[in-house]
Amino acid sequence: MSLVSLLKGILYDHQTLAWENLRKYEPEVKKYFSAIGLEVYIDKSEGYAFLRQVQLEDEVEIPKIAERRPLNFFTSLLCIVLRKYMLERDAEAGTIRITITQQEISNRMKSFLPTATDEAKQQDKILATITKVADIGFLKKLEGNNNEYEVHRIIKGFVNIEVIDATLEKLQSYAAEKQLTE
Repeated sequence: MSLVSLLKGILYDHQTLAWENLRKYEPEVKKYFSAIGLEVYIDKSEGYAFLRQVQLEDEVEIPKIAERRPLNFFTSLLCIVLRKYMLERDAEAGTIRITITQQEISNRMKSFLPTATDEAKQQDKILATITKVADIGFLKKLEGNNNEYEVHRIIKGFVNIEVIDATLEKLQSYAAEKQLTE
């Protein structure tokens, strides 16, 4: 049961039967997937698990099962901004549920973007990016409030804490270069 759930995507602890099955047979599940070049990433404290491609030495070439999808500039920026926001919120209050408004997302992103000649167009692009990141599963629009989102903790598994500041600096440089060329 947990094997199929992992193959379909992210397995959460609220999927009780599959989660309990994964916890009970964790070594066997990991061994099963390692045979086909996949690693089972489990964060028990946050309650999720997913599969990712194993990075082997250059000599061994395993066909890619887990597809990597490159993210565009705006999507990458938003994911990193959300992960940094999560770190800040965890340091402040240590809350389990982290929410952020659409306006706050926009303000945080704009600090890493070149000055826009068309502010409305840039805002539309930010809103489209928020929707895309919600589709990926890192954000969830809160019911009854069109402008507030919950940041899902699964983002911790995809955005490495060690590279946040360095990546934000690179993104700022990229934005500055883009502004000069446009």
